[in-house]
Amino acid sequence: MIKIFQLFLPGIKSFKSIKKEIDNTSISRERFIDFIKVLGLLMIIVNTNFLIRFGDSYGEYLIFNLSFSDPLKATYSWFTVGMALFFFSVGFTNKIAWYANVGRDGSQWKFLTDRVNALLGPAIVWIFVITLSLNIYSRFENIPLFFTSQDDGIVPLTEFIMWPLWLVSIYLVVVIFCPVTLFLHKTNPYLTLFGLIFATVAVDTFEFSIAFSYLKLINYLLFWLAIHQLGYFFADGQIFSIKLSFFTTIFIISFGYLFYINNTSEEFMSLSSYRLIMSSNEDPPTIYYLIASLGLSSGLLILRKPIEKFLENKIIWSVFSFIHANIFTLFLWHIFILFYLYIFNLPNNIYVIALLIFGILFGDYERSVFKLSPNIIRRVNPLQPWPTPIKAKLSYSNFSLAWISSLLVLIGIFQITLGGIGLSGFFTLRELYFISSNTFEALIKVGTGLLLLNLTIRRVDLKSKILIIAAGLQLIVLLSRNTLFNEITQFELYFSSALIIYFLYIAFINRNYKSLNSV
Repeated sequence: MIKIFQLFLPGIKSFKSIKKEIDNTSISRERFIDFIKVLGLLMIIVNTNFLIRFGDSYGEYLIFNLSFSDPLKATYSWFTVGMALFFFSVGFTNKIAWYANVGRDGSQWKFLTDRVNALLGPAIVWIFVITLSLNIYSRFENIPLFFTSQDDGIVPLTEFIMWPLWLVSIYLVVVIFCPVTLFLHKTNPYLTLFGLIFATVAVDTFEFSIAFSYLKLINYLLFWLAIHQLGYFFADGQIFSIKLSFFTTIFIISFGYLFYINNTSEEFMSLSSYRLIMSSNEDPPTIYYLIASLGLSSGLLILRKPIEKFLENKIIWSVFSFIHANIFTLFLWHIFILFYLYIFNLPNNIYVIALLIFGILFGDYERSVFKLSPNIIRRVNPLQPWPTPIKAKLSYSNFSLAWISSLLVLIGIFQITLGGIGLSGFFTLRELYFISSNTFEALIKVGTGLLLLNLTIRRVDLKSKILIIAAGLQLIVLLSRNTLFNEITQFELYFSSALIIYFLYIAFINRNYKSLNSV
C-alpha cells in the first residue's frame, strides 16, 4: 500500500537516481535511439500547444486545429510525426530487451513486465489524478463536457483529454506482437517489412463499403508494426549497411511527393488530427502518414552521427537525460494542462512552466525506473540463435498467463480511452463495433492484468489465490452488466466466460502441481 501511495508523491531519491544514471551512462549506450524517442514525444507536445486553440460562442465551447485550415501549418505537421519516431525507438528497445531477457533465462514474463510497467506506471498515476480532479471540479464548476469542432462535430471532453492513451494502446499492441514480429524479422526481415508496408497501402487504398468500413482500422496494427519493425533493423545493425545516399533519396522523394499532392489536389493533408474530425490521416494512419514517417526517419538517420556527437557533451547529455527521465509523464499530461489553461483563462506562455511542474509532481515513478547504465548488449547479431520463451519444464501456463495479462491491460486501456473517466457516470455503456464497455469494467481489466502480470509468477505461493480473485472479478463484470442493462453482448459473454474458465484451470493445475511435488 505504501508503494502505491508513493507513486503519487515526488521524492528526492528519484532525482538522485537520475544523477547516478547520468554519471554512469554505459559507453555502449545508443544515444541516437534515446534522442529520437524524446524528440518524437516532444514534437507531439509542441504540436498540441502550436496547433490547438479553444474558444466559446454563445455558451458553445469550440475547439480548433489550425493545421486543418492553414496550409502552412498542415505542411509543418508532415515534419513533426513524432509518434512514428517514438515507435521506431520502441522497436530497437524491444528487440534488445527480448534477447536480453528471454534469451538469458527464458523469462518472457520479465520481458512483458518490464515493457508494460515502463509506460503503465506513469499512465496509472495520470488516469487516477485526472479522474479525481475532473470529477471533483465538475461538481463545483460548469466545465464543458463536449466541444464543437471545425466541421460542427461533437468532441467529448474526456476523449480529447485522453487522446495520449492511444499511444499507450499502440505500445501495448506492438509489445504483445513482439514474439511474432521478431521471429519474422529473424527469418525474413526485408520481406516482412515490405509486406507490412504493402498491406498498409493496400488497406488504405481499397474502398470498403460502409458496412465494412471498420476494416480500415486494421491499419492501426499494420502501420505501427511496420514502423516498429524498422527499429529491429537498427538493433541488429542491418540498417548501417545501407548508404546515406539511399536515406537522402527517401527523404527527398517522400516530402517531394507530399508537396506535389498538396499543390495538385484537394486532399486533406494534416497529419495531426487529435481525433477532432472524421477526415484524418492519423486515425487510422494513411499512406500520407506512412510517407511522412519514412521521410522523417530517413532525415534523422542521415544526421545520426552528428546527433551522437552532439549528445556526447556532458552538459547537453545531462539536460537531455533529465527530460528523458520524465518524458512519458510530460507527454501524458500535456493536453490536460492545455485544457486547464483555457478553463482558468491563464496565458499560454506559462504552458512550459506548468508542464515542468506537473512532471516534477507526478513523474516520480518514471524517474525511479529510469535506466541509462545497465550492462546490456548494444547490438543483436543477426546470426544469434532465436531465443525460445519456453525453456523451463511446465512453463506453458506462465507463458500464456503473461500474454493474457498483457492483453487484458491493452483492452482495459482501450476501453478507458473510449469510455472516458466517469464524468457521465462510471457505468455509462459505450460501444465501438463489437466492443462495449464502461469505465468500471475497463478499470477492472487494467487492474486484473497488472495484478496477474506483476504478482502471479513472482509470488508462486499466491498464484492460485490471485487467479481465483481474477476469475471472480470477471464474474462481477458479467453480473454488473446483466444487472444494469439486462443484457450482455455475445462478445463480452464469451470473452469473460473464457477468462473465468482459463483462470480457474491455471489455478487448478497449479494446485495439483504443488500437491504432486509434495508427494
